[in-house]
Amino acid sequence: MRSIRLAAAAAIAIIAILALTYVMHDDDSGSLVILHSNDTHCYYDDGLGLSTLGALKDSMESEGNTVFTVDAGDFLQGAPFGTITQGKASVDVMNSVGYDVGVPGNHEFDFGFPVLLERAASLNYPLICANLIYPDGSSVFSECVLLEKSGMKVGFFGLLTPDSMSTVKAGSMGEAIVTDPVEAASRMVPLLRGMGADKVIAIGHIGVEGVTVTSDEICDRVRGIDLFIDGHSHTAMEGGKAEGIDLIPTDTVIASTGGHCTSFGIVRMDGGKTEASLYAGEPLRDEQVDEAVRKVREECSAVLETSIATSETFLNGERNDIRSKETSMGDLVADAMRWYGRSYVAAINSGTIRSSIQAGEITLNDVYAVLPFQDDLVRMEVEGRSLYELMEGSYAHLGTGSGGLLQISGMTVTYDPAAEVGSRVVSIYVGGSEVVPDSIYSICATDYLAKGGDGIAALTGYAYTGVGDNAMALWMYLQELGTITESDVKMGRQTASFRSQIGNYISLPLCVRTSASIPYTSLIRSGVIISASP
Repeated sequence: MRSIRLAAAAAIAIIAILALTYVMHDDDSGSLVILHSNDTHCYYDDGLGLSTLGALKDSMESEGNTVFTVDAGDFLQGAPFGTITQGKASVDVMNSVGYDVGVPGNHEFDFGFPVLLERAASLNYPLICANLIYPDGSSVFSECVLLEKSGMKVGFFGLLTPDSMSTVKAGSMGEAIVTDPVEAASRMVPLLRGMGADKVIAIGHIGVEGVTVTSDEICDRVRGIDLFIDGHSHTAMEGGKAEGIDLIPTDTVIASTGGHCTSFGIVRMDGGKTEASLYAGEPLRDEQVDEAVRKVREECSAVLETSIATSETFLNGERNDIRSKETSMGDLVADAMRWYGRSYVAAINSGTIRSSIQAGEITLNDVYAVLPFQDDLVRMEVEGRSLYELMEGSYAHLGTGSGGLLQISGMTVTYDPAAEVGSRVVSIYVGGSEVVPDSIYSICATDYLAKGGDGIAALTGYAYTGVGDNAMALWMYLQELGTITESDVKMGRQTASFRSQIGNYISLPLCVRTSASIPYTSLIRSGVIISASP
């Protein structure tokens, strides 16, 4: 471990030194332009594709502008290309773009700390971070770089969200510790000014919502940052503004592209004026980037088509079904999460699951078709009352067709669909015993659900630990099973109960279409009168 760390650190140090002394002389007098990306997540040729960024760089430079191209993190992991190569494919493509500097994101640790160091050493630009250290206080990456082009000296420093310590899978960060980004920024600004920087730019994988410390809070507390290139919250910002988010007003322009290569950022800095905009027009082509992407696709295609398991049954993930009832695909994904997260129960919003799997061979392509978003999984300890609140939130979506209906594992739930929203859960059992409101239960869920996604706030406020992503969980679980039979996917976890006028319940599984399977006329003939339709 130590030898890997030292070798990678040495390589990174060399890159940083080269960056510090790199000078490009140019007689043109165009604008200072910062091109930027964030949260690309291996979407190399989806959306606009990274070829567009390469073409923008070439175009801006040909016009006589002084161009720096930077990335604000989360580039190693996301789409299948990154996962099956542990980020190596991303390094090859990112190197073809011609970045000058970048910052690591929290997902850069998903393949483990040694892999991150190895990938960082293979980049042809430095990763920098001023608040990522070893226990002895030494910095994992160079804290900052001073780059000079056309006589313009620009100082960059990197910041990583402190939330990484809880959201990254346990053990994946190795010995690394994320420190206070405000304190780090306070050190970097005067340091870079003292080195002669004409402009000081923060590259942060921080975010402007849903995090402990936001980039606008940092800019409010640390003056002297000319520009903050941001990532992590996948926020598209035009002109330094985020729609629906009230940022703290400061003199620092904050810029972020949203992510997944749906747009790229263009910041022009002329004198004391800074203008940030997004390029979201037609895709542009760059031959070098296109060739790198082509090679990645060619190398990965064989792996994606490799069989990882076999199913003897159809696994139903059809949109209309999974958003209205319990399905076999939903149950299987939830089982995979519970197994992978080593928890009592698991829950996932149906909107995350996007495809069925036919009987027969199952490939990695099938896994990624089912779970294309590769949502982060988290494990937390919650009170029993929160499980009731969680399922009430789920059943508030009954009949709406939204993705908020939950698929579950480890729980059996009885509910009354005719009851008022918020009072529909009749009972919940875990391990054969009814859930006790004050008892503690471990649950594995998507971070989307943990943060209140689909309006279900039951899990918000609890501390959690990252355990990986849902596609990886399903992949590993399928390999563990080998052959999936009907007995491997036990249905009947969610049962609808209709209260009759005499106070009894008629129970029907959520996986049954009530009106088609048991007509109401048959129930009436049997002497039971339903007080309300489902």
